[in-house]
Parts: sequence; C-alpha cells; structure tokens
Amino acid sequence: MKKVFVEYFNLIGFSITGIVFGFTFFLVLINFYHYKDVSSVYIKQDSDFKVNREIENKLNKINENISSFDMNKYAGTENIYSLASIKSRLNTCVSKINNEELSTLLNEKEVGIKDIYDMQQFYQINIANECLVKQLYEITSPESKIKISNSSATTLFMQDDIESLIKSTDYLQKVIKSNSNYTFSSNASKIDLYDSTKDSYYEIINKYNASIDYIYDVSLWFKEVSK
Repeated sequence: MKKVFVEYFNLIGFSITGIVFGFTFFLVLINFYHYKDVSSVYIKQDSDFKVNREIENKLNKINENISSFDMNKYAGTENIYSLASIKSRLNTCVSKINNEELSTLLNEKEVGIKDIYDMQQFYQINIANECLVKQLYEITSPESKIKISNSSATTLFMQDDIESLIKSTDYLQKVIKSNSNYTFSSNASKIDLYDSTKDSYYEIINKYNASIDYIYDVSLWFKEVSK
C-alpha cells in the first residue's frame, strides 16, 4: 500500500514538473516571438538625414546669432545685464542640445522602439526641461529680472509657444508599452509595429524641429535687440 502512495505522489510530482517546464517553454517561445516583433525597425531615408542636417545647421546658426553680442563692446540702450543673461541662457540651451548624444540619435541609420524611447527621453530632459523650462521661460515671466524694452508685447506669445512645446511626449512611452503585450507574431502585428515605429519617429523629430526653430527665432530676436 505504501508503495502505491509513493508511486502516486511521484506521478503527481512529475506532472507538476512537466507543467512548470511546459509553461516555462511557453513563456520563452512567446518572448522569442515578441523579441522578433519589437526588433522591427524603420530604415531611414535620405530625406530623413536631410532634416537631421537642417537641425544641426540651425543649432550652429543659433550659436552665430548669440556670438554677435559682446558685452564689452555694446553701446546700445538696452540693459546690458539683461542681454548678458539672455545670451547665457541661449548658450546653455545649445550646450544641452547640441552634443554627442544628439548626433548619435540623429545619425542612426535604423530606428527601433528603443531608439524612439531614447529620443523621447532626450527631448524631455535636454530640450523641454533644461532649455525651454529652466532657461527660456524665465524671459517671458512678468516677475523676471530680465528687462528688454520691446519684449513685453511678445511675452504672451512666447509663453504660449513654450507651453505648447513642453507638453509631455509621454504618449510615446505608451506606444512602447502597448507593444509589450505577450502575443504571437503575425503579419498584421509586424505591420502595426512598423507603422507605429515610423509614425513615432516622425512625431518626435517634428518636436525636435519645432523646438529648435523656436530657439532659433529667439536667437534672431536677441541678435536684433543686442545690436
């Protein structure tokens, strides 16, 4: 009788072990298929690299506009310390944005979900937070110590522009998370993921473009008032 019970419990033990191994294999298989899905990439076209070069050229032009002001040679009527503060803020913006990380992100030949996430993080931290919020928004504040004679008329528009640009790009993270479901690969899911990756890339690159266009416009305005 004891032998029967032992064999019975051994059978149960082997069955449970089999179920565990079967479930583990199932998860590994799903992850393998999912990995193949999320490894789908959008291969950038020549037109994409043209846009990237335009972004880099615009950052160089911002530097040129900023460099036109020399505190020691200025003979205009504006508050020289306000001009120096604006120049410093624009310099900070350029240094936070125009770096090796940006160059790497822009010059990738292929874009996957991970790249979209990295681009979103760079935008949120370096462009939105470090530049638009910490540097340029202060210029538009009524309590700001920066006083330029012709800036009051444009302050409201500048605030609206900045608030629009710093709106969160968290929706891109939601796109990434939505592609993390455990489903088997299919032609439809591959097409959906490819389209999602491509669309997300253009969404974030348009954000880059719009923000750098805005910083460029501010640098042009600065060049004019600091003559």
